[in-house]
Amino acid sequence: MMDKASLLQRILFVYCTLLLISVPPSFSQQWNIVEKETVFVRADWNNSNELPVNTVFRTVQDQKGFVWMATEEGLVRFDGRSFKNFNHTNNPDIQTPTFNDLTASQSGGVYAANSNALVHASFNKLEVFNSPRELGPVRFTSIAETFSGEVYLGTQNGTLFLFHENEFKQVYRPDTLKTGYIRELEDFGDHLLLGGINGFFSFDKKTGKFHEYELLSGKDVKAILITPDREVYIGTRLHGLYLLKKGSLTKLELPAEGDLEEISALEYSTVDRSIWVGTSSQGIFKIKGKEIIRHPDLSKNLNEVWDIFEDDEGAIWTSGLGIGISRFSLSTFEILGENSGLSHPIILATMEDSKKGLWLGTPGGGLNRITSTGVQHFTTKEGLSHDLVLSLAQRDNEIFIGTGKGLNKINLNTLKIEKGFLDKPDLEEGVIYSLLKDSKNNIWIGSINGTLSKLALDGSLKTVQLNKELLNAKIIFGMEDSNGLLWFGTFGNGFFSINKKEEVIHFPVYDLAPSQMVTGILEDPEGDLWISTPDGLISFSNGQMHIFGKKNGFQFDGIFKMIPDDDGLVWMSGNHGVQSTSIKQLMELKKSKDENHRIAFRLFDKSDGLMNNEFNGGFHPAGWKLSSGLIVFPSMEGAVIINPKKIKEQRSLTPPYLESLNFENQELHLSEDIHVPAGVNFFNISYGNIEFDKPKSIRYTYRIKELGPQWIDNENRTRAYFTGLNPGKYEFQVKAEQFGVFSETTSLSFTIEAYYYQTIWFKILVILFVFIMGFGVRTLIINKRMKEELQQKIKLQTNDLHAKNETLIKAMAHLEKHNRLLEEVAWTQSHQFRGPLSKILGMVEVLKNYEKFKHIEKTKAEILNEIETSSKELDQILRKLNLKLEEHEAE
Repeated sequence: MMDKASLLQRILFVYCTLLLISVPPSFSQQWNIVEKETVFVRADWNNSNELPVNTVFRTVQDQKGFVWMATEEGLVRFDGRSFKNFNHTNNPDIQTPTFNDLTASQSGGVYAANSNALVHASFNKLEVFNSPRELGPVRFTSIAETFSGEVYLGTQNGTLFLFHENEFKQVYRPDTLKTGYIRELEDFGDHLLLGGINGFFSFDKKTGKFHEYELLSGKDVKAILITPDREVYIGTRLHGLYLLKKGSLTKLELPAEGDLEEISALEYSTVDRSIWVGTSSQGIFKIKGKEIIRHPDLSKNLNEVWDIFEDDEGAIWTSGLGIGISRFSLSTFEILGENSGLSHPIILATMEDSKKGLWLGTPGGGLNRITSTGVQHFTTKEGLSHDLVLSLAQRDNEIFIGTGKGLNKINLNTLKIEKGFLDKPDLEEGVIYSLLKDSKNNIWIGSINGTLSKLALDGSLKTVQLNKELLNAKIIFGMEDSNGLLWFGTFGNGFFSINKKEEVIHFPVYDLAPSQMVTGILEDPEGDLWISTPDGLISFSNGQMHIFGKKNGFQFDGIFKMIPDDDGLVWMSGNHGVQSTSIKQLMELKKSKDENHRIAFRLFDKSDGLMNNEFNGGFHPAGWKLSSGLIVFPSMEGAVIINPKKIKEQRSLTPPYLESLNFENQELHLSEDIHVPAGVNFFNISYGNIEFDKPKSIRYTYRIKELGPQWIDNENRTRAYFTGLNPGKYEFQVKAEQFGVFSETTSLSFTIEAYYYQTIWFKILVILFVFIMGFGVRTLIINKRMKEELQQKIKLQTNDLHAKNETLIKAMAHLEKHNRLLEEVAWTQSHQFRGPLSKILGMVEVLKNYEKFKHIEKTKAEILNEIETSSKELDQILRKLNLKLEEHEAE
């Protein structure tokens, strides 16, 4: 039987064993902390440059390339240039503007966890699924989409929801498992991984069971990262970094001196298979193998980093509490500056010697020679006559240095400075602008006072007699062509050549280049020359000169130095960066008869990693192609080293996307059927392109197809404005161009509605009405004219008839009067005339037969007297009748 002491010993043993088992395992690793001067190109956005709010919770990129951000002021879409914010102000289905998390959707677009809704966003289309009321008050805080397309959402109170087939379903969770605030949610095969203020958990999607990882119990998990190797990294707020590998959870003991325990963000880098780590107070760093890599300039102003995201170009995006959002892309170039050990940040002249040492002249720091073992300085302290170094050349083991105070020489074997080897004050004390070694081992020396001297191999020195127009010309450049002809450029006097007989021919360029400054000359494969000036690039072929510039596709006109690489490209430095084009295209430009012929140039500037866009020229050499194929240009901030073979090929330019049609404070999201209301005379169409490195380098041209074939150059503006378009159907076309590369055309058909009086039917009716009215008016006019003519005829005829009628009336009156006269005559004849006449006739008969009428008691005298009386009476009657007839005839 076991005694009490033995029992206590066994209990103690078991307890100790359990205690040892329960001790949190840790992964002890010897870390190598490394600081690297890798140059990153940084771009920052905050509420001062259009980012809606400075706090960004999460960032992802969709399949089209848009970057989406979850913020407390809305769901934000970004194309590299403009932000588009989706919230309750422009989408009534969204009840609150706060978005806490988002994830890229397998079907395109993103899924976003709004505080009380699930939102699927694709371009400018949103689907909003608000949580049903029966679920009670819900605040979604995290989201994950599974490989099978199911969407899970975590909440503030630790509840897990499944959204499937447009329905929310609460996932059962035991009350004993207090997950609390679910901040992180990741799909992990058959499981979901959950992280929050109470620890780290997994959920088996098949069995519905939760599992809590005791090692992280009660620890605030702020980040979960699943690598392609299925390793899970867990970052905590106060307890550092943990690793879940093959089911075993361990803590990674980070160096204590780095204050790296507050981990708030994790991201896997596909660039070098490393892990980016964001912290609450120490910015960001990288873990790669056994190294902790810090980039001193990378973490500037990065406090409370909540999210790190790597885009499809390998650039890193960081965001967090009040810091806006930043993008870091690797520099295209290597920069040698003061951080690299140089004596001065500004570089003037460059040259590689025969031992592969790189020489860099400066305006006040003397001369630097860079080799694999380090940097060696040559200044006045080491015997240099002046710390201004303007030109370099090598002949055998001699390095010639043109300074602000004469010509110096360094023995390449001993690296000792030699002075006073020339017995010529101008070259001992003057400013030496250019040095050139020709194929005969002569050193040609160009000075500030316009003299050109030849230093032969035997040490003899000869001054070349220049034309009078070249007197006092500053000779700043020299080169030898394939025929042994020497060419020199000047500051203000064009350029000139010297043949083997040392005959000088001057070529002024003031007609083409007003500056008259020639900074460089390049011979092309056909033996023609290209002359660089501040005014453009001049081709010199068969004695003819032509100048080319921005109208021909150049990114800038002023060129200092041209250097061909091994792959057919020519690199050109200037005040606005470096531009490159192919020699093939230059040849095409030279032969083209079109003054506006354009070729493709690619621009490299601060967005590619330059510390300063301004390069230096007017010194010699102002650039050098190294034996390794690298190209070096001097700039205002260091020597810029270009590796042409590592320059990424220019991506094909995607067609522009069409955003909206806008008028009168209204925004129509574009679809297949766009109608502009009648009466809208002024509207614009907004468009854009996805470009994060050089968004403003993209130019756009557009046209309305129905208005003609001419394209309108809109430069880099992303809105096309229209006014006064007549009602009808139109097709808007836009295409993008970047560095001579054109995209395909994007088109949009739209209709401008018409008022009823603007429709074709109304116009037809109006035309018909006008025709009918015209016909009617014409008819009325004709009828009126005819009526007037008829009335005139009638009037004339009426007047004639009236006259005739008057005449007739008069005639009738006359006739009536005549008739009355006749009646009166007849009456007179029958009554007055007949009586006396009958009496006369009777009395005459009595007289003739008086004898027979003896019984008559009248005498013949009495009878004659009666005859006379009757005759007088008859005569009186006749007189009266005759008077009336005369009066009638007089009328």
